[in-house]
Amino acid sequence: MARWWREPVDYEAQVQYYARRSLADAIRAMIGLAVGLAVGIAAALVSLGGADTMRAAGVVVAFAALMTYWSLMWWSRPWPTRRTSLVFVASVDIGAAALMALGPGWATQLFGLTCFAWLSTYLMFFDGPKALAVHMVWTAISTVALVGEQLYVNSGGGTAVAVAILAATLPLLTVPLGIQLGIWALRGDAHASVTDSLTGVLNRRGLLLHFANLLGDKPFAGPYVTVMLIDLDRFKELNDAYGHSTGDKVLIHCARTITAVVPDGALVARVGGEEFVVVDLTEQLHDDTTSERIREAIALRDDHPAISASVGVTGVPRAHFSSSLADCELLLTDLIARADQAMFSAKRGGGNAIQRR
Repeated sequence: MARWWREPVDYEAQVQYYARRSLADAIRAMIGLAVGLAVGIAAALVSLGGADTMRAAGVVVAFAALMTYWSLMWWSRPWPTRRTSLVFVASVDIGAAALMALGPGWATQLFGLTCFAWLSTYLMFFDGPKALAVHMVWTAISTVALVGEQLYVNSGGGTAVAVAILAATLPLLTVPLGIQLGIWALRGDAHASVTDSLTGVLNRRGLLLHFANLLGDKPFAGPYVTVMLIDLDRFKELNDAYGHSTGDKVLIHCARTITAVVPDGALVARVGGEEFVVVDLTEQLHDDTTSERIREAIALRDDHPAISASVGVTGVPRAHFSSSLADCELLLTDLIARADQAMFSAKRGGGNAIQRR
C-alpha cells in the first residue's frame, strides 16, 4: 500500500500515452460531453421548479454556468495543462459540495453525488492516488455535512434519510479506491514486463516498445538514430573469481553509470547477460562523445572489481524509419546486430575500446 501511495503519476505522460494512440481528442470530446450533460441536468433542475428559493436557484444556475465554461474549454481548447486540470477538479468539487449543501431537494443532492463520481473516474486515469484521496476526503466531508443537516432539520425522520445518503455515498468512497489499486497493479505488471528485473533499465522487449515513442516524442530532435552496444570485458572471469553476487553488483553499477552519462531521453536496455544497448537521436551519425563517456565511466574503478567495456556504434539517418511500427522494430533489430558486430571487432582488439560500423 505504501508503494501504491508514493508512486508518482506523470499527468503529461498519461496524456501523451493517449495522444500517441490517436485517442486524446476522442477522450477530450467525451469529457466535454459529460461536462455539457451536467449543464443540461442543472438547467432541467431549475426549469422543473425544484428550486423553491432564490438562493437555491442561484446555486444551481451558478453551477450550470461553471460547467458551461468547462465544457467549452474541453471542446474548444487543446488538452489542459496539469495546473488547469487541478483547477477544473477543485472548482467542480466545490460546486458539487454547494449543490449538496444548498441545493433544493433530493434530485439536486443526488446530482452533486453524481458529479463527485465523475471526478473520481477522471482522477483515476489522469492523476495519482494522492489527488484522488484528497477528492475522496472532500466527498466524505460533504456527505457528513449533508447527513448532519438531515439529522438536525428532520429530527423525527432524519435518521432514515441519513442512512440512505450514507448508503449512496459508500460506493463513491470505496469503488474508486479499489479501481485505483487495480490500475496500480496493472501498471506494475506492465512495467515489469518491459524492465530488466536486476538493473532496472529496459529489457529487449521494452526497448522495442519504447523506440517508437522515442521517434514520436522528439519530432525536432537529431536527424540520426545512433545505436551503441556495450559489452563488459571478461565478465565471466569476474563472475568466476568473485561470485555471482559481485557480478550482479557490477551489472547494476554499470547500468546506473550508463544511464547517468547518456543524454536525457536516450533509451538504455540490458539485452544480454553483460550486454547493454543505448539508442538515441543524435546530431551526428556516430555519437562519439557519448560512447567515449560510457567507456571511460565504466572503466573507472568504484567499489567493485575493475571492469572495462567494448563498445560498438552504428547509426542511420532518422528518415530511414517509416511510420510502420513493425518496420521500425526490424530496422532497429538490424542496427543492434550491426553494433554487435562492431563491438566484437573492438573486443578482438583487446577490449576497452570503441569500434564504429
